[in-house]
Amino acid sequence: MQTTKTNIDTSSEKIIRTKKNTLKDYFALMPVLTYFFTKKNSANFNIRAMHTINKISITVFLLGLTFIIIKKLFLS
Repeated sequence: MQTTKTNIDTSSEKIIRTKKNTLKDYFALMPVLTYFFTKKNSANFNIRAMHTINKISITVFLLGLTFIIIKKLFLS
């Protein structure tokens, strides 16, 4: 069995530079809100169940995070 190595030509690849993330970018809630309110047109039950479980887990996480922040700020 003979294996061959392929050389990757890095000179033709473009390097895309991205801007630095600001604090506003880290706290952007629009991707979360669009995930909750967009309709996923999937006929497959498994995919719909997965999205439902993801929505429930994100909701529980955000509620827990909110509770911890309120507890630390106001009840300490």
